[in-house]
Amino acid sequence: MSMDQDIWQNILDKLEENVKSDTFRTWFSDTRLVDMTDTSLSIQVGTPFAAKYLNQNYTDVLSEISYALYRKKYEVQFIPQKSRSTKAPKRKADEGSNGVMANRNLNDRYSFEQFVVGRNNNFAYSAAYSVAEQPGSSYNPLFIYGESGMGKTHLMQAIGNWVMQNGRNYSIYYTTSEEFTNEMIDSIRGNRMSEFRNKFRKVDLLLVDDVHFLSKKEGTQEEFFHTFNALFEKKKQIVLTSDRPPKDIPDLENRLVTRFESGLLADLKNPDFETRVAILKKKAEPEKSFLNEEILNFIADNITSSVRALEGSLIRILAYSSYNKLKPEQINPELARDILADMMKESRKDITLDNITQQVCKFYNLTISQLVDKTRKQNISFPRQVAMYLANLLIPSLSLKDIAEYYKRKDHTTVLHAKRMIENQFNEDNEFRSQIEALIKDIKG
Repeated sequence: MSMDQDIWQNILDKLEENVKSDTFRTWFSDTRLVDMTDTSLSIQVGTPFAAKYLNQNYTDVLSEISYALYRKKYEVQFIPQKSRSTKAPKRKADEGSNGVMANRNLNDRYSFEQFVVGRNNNFAYSAAYSVAEQPGSSYNPLFIYGESGMGKTHLMQAIGNWVMQNGRNYSIYYTTSEEFTNEMIDSIRGNRMSEFRNKFRKVDLLLVDDVHFLSKKEGTQEEFFHTFNALFEKKKQIVLTSDRPPKDIPDLENRLVTRFESGLLADLKNPDFETRVAILKKKAEPEKSFLNEEILNFIADNITSSVRALEGSLIRILAYSSYNKLKPEQINPELARDILADMMKESRKDITLDNITQQVCKFYNLTISQLVDKTRKQNISFPRQVAMYLANLLIPSLSLKDIAEYYKRKDHTTVLHAKRMIENQFNEDNEFRSQIEALIKDIKG
């Protein structure tokens, strides 16, 4: 390795200690130093989208790392590989490359324009937009995950709507894993499996919602596996959504997990306060609502569990105002609190390392000082591994280093080891899985 490449590799090694392993693998495993001066590093990445994302989010961090290592702040610039653009041949309207008709089950309201972008979802939004622009070549599959009501279906259908509205005569099929299962069962009963397979394996863009419902459905998983492979080999785009990452879907075959993880994983988190206000304003536009800033801020401050709950709270206030013929200035925070009382009770608390630690200690009958003690006794080291696993799972913004420091471990490799150990037992032991799911429920309140 040349000295220049060695410098970049050392910077990468340091970065890997401070970011999640999935993040590092997705964005940095294929980077390559292509030019270097006394003050700058030019790093090549695979796509224009990756270059744009990394330039927006990681250049400052990498400069700081270079200064810590070499007492020199290199200006890091990411550049995409040059690629030839190809123009798809024209096809008949509503017909894809194999004569398969487009599925019209897409909701027109789900567009990129109507999706409010914030820090919680910028990555997922950018990835979805990139897939819409270059189906089958940007990120395949694209796996979007997050809790219910965060906008997964919106982003997924926005891809399909954008493709249709921009002259791409692709055959598009949107379905849920439950509908996929039911249709497969009907096809088996009616001796129409050949027709079923042709229908799904000849589309240009397959959108499957809620794939976590494939859990424990062995026959459906088998069929979906072959459908996935058939489309992937033909470079057809696959987009999937779930309420959790692939590795955390119980009783999902490992071969499906590895295929789901082979593309890009993008998670949707709870929106921050500013994004919640922006969502309310966007939602209020077609309603011609004139609620004042104070009320919008009140809603955003008190309804934090999901985007769906946020929109529902606005609709409830508008409906109450309309029914009682109230003017906007008559809606004050006290009235808003009465209208939204039950919804505010359901709003979840923020998850912190302290929350996780307290619940784990309560579950295993330990004190916090015992949990973070240096002992390797199984009755303490195992609950500590559970706590570190849950911290990594439930607070994605934390680096492995942050978690290790909180639990007074030597370095981030301790967290990686805990993560692997708990994941293995989670997948193999049904009773333990139930315990972990109960713990997660308690932590989330």
